[in-house]
Amino acid sequence: MNQKRKKWLALLLSLLLLVCGSVFTGCGGDSSSGEPATCTIEISCATVLDHMEELKETKKEFVPEDGQILKKTTVSFTTGESVFDILKAICGEKGIQISSKYTPLYNSYYVEGINQLYELDCGKNSGWMYSVNGTFPNYGASAYKPKDGDVILWVYTCDLGNDVGNPYQGDEK
Repeated sequence: MNQKRKKWLALLLSLLLLVCGSVFTGCGGDSSSGEPATCTIEISCATVLDHMEELKETKKEFVPEDGQILKKTTVSFTTGESVFDILKAICGEKGIQISSKYTPLYNSYYVEGINQLYELDCGKNSGWMYSVNGTFPNYGASAYKPKDGDVILWVYTCDLGNDVGNPYQGDEK
């Protein structure tokens, strides 16, 4: 085969691969990914203020007087990023401590602690939850992809969500 024919064949194969890739990925993948967007995020542990007697003594210094770890803040993100990505970025930017653990079973990160407040620090039913536009999703924060204009709220619950507007939906006994 001559050199010109090899180049032509290589070009044709490259175009074929490009076309096939576009067909199977929708011309560049998820059309909701990669666009600039903004949302608001807030981090609150205000419920702890009503349960200070249950809070571990060593954790009291980490509870702000008004319970607001991060007041409502507008942040920029790229569509396709998760609620967890946005939390991690803003905590890094503001110097707020965060601890998380990847859970393979759920293919998601679990937020164990924010601002040195961890699950079980304020009773056996305490820990961090998140809501988007007032709704508590039933899956991990790294699986939830917010949209432009969404309102994200991270709240510390002392009662499995009952005290933050998300009643526990466990099995009735």
